[in-house]
Order: sequence, then structure tokens, then C-alpha cells
Amino acid sequence: MRRGQLAVLVVAVCLGAAVAHARRDDPTATLSAAEVQAAFASYVPDVRTCYLTNARGKDVDGNLRLELIIHPSGKIFRFGFAAPGVRPPWLGKLDTCLRALADTWQLPARKGYTTAVLPFLFQRTTAPGAGPIESCWDARGCPPGKLGGKK
Repeated sequence: MRRGQLAVLVVAVCLGAAVAHARRDDPTATLSAAEVQAAFASYVPDVRTCYLTNARGKDVDGNLRLELIIHPSGKIFRFGFAAPGVRPPWLGKLDTCLRALADTWQLPARKGYTTAVLPFLFQRTTAPGAGPIESCWDARGCPPGKLGGKK
């Protein structure tokens, strides 16, 4: 009986190692960085809103790092983040907001788990007159009557 259990254990370990090795050699087993970036692009505005609404503290510098483990189904399996300078109670509020978003994220499915770290740098300015300025960006110049154009 012991030999049978040992044989099953050895076969299971070898099979597990073979599957792990096959996944490392298979480029389609996990998401590439470009695939994660493309799939995550639509979620960035919500992440920015969460951060700008909840990141408070005297040392907040606009840095946010999302640390994700993506399940083969494409859902978020494990979620973590780092937001330097954000202190309680704002850190808890940011955590609640980001976790609620993470529950809605869906990335492409793959054969294996994908680990991804997504860095962000958000800047907030309250300078008077800051923001977009209306203009006509044309190499030939603005048509007459348009912003900045000669009449």
C-alpha cells in the first residue's frame, strides 16, 4: 500500500512540474504586458477618479501602483495596491473604492494565472487658468474667424 501511494505522489509531482514547465514555454499561457495594457485602458478613468477623490495626505505624490494576479478566467484573483503618502482614513477609502472597481474588471482569458503591476502617476493642479485651451491645431494656420486666425 505504501509503494502505491508513493508512486501516485511521484507521478503527481512530475505531472505538476511538466505542466508548470509547459506554461513557461507557452507564450499564450499568460497575458502579455501589451495585452494587459490594452485590456485595462478602459478602466483607467475610473481608477483615476478613485485616486483623485480619495488620495489625501500631506505627502501624496500622485503615484499609484496596482498589483494584480489575474485568474485564467480573466477576473482579478488577488488585488493589492501601493499609494505612497496616502494615510488613514483616506487609505481605507481608496482601498474600498479600488476593490469595488477590481470586482468589475474583466481581462482576456488565458491558460494560466498572470501577474501584473500597473504603475500610474496622477497630477492634480489648481493653478488659475490651468487646463485645456481652445485652439485650432493646424500646420497651415487657423482659418479666418477661428480661434487665433486672422480676419
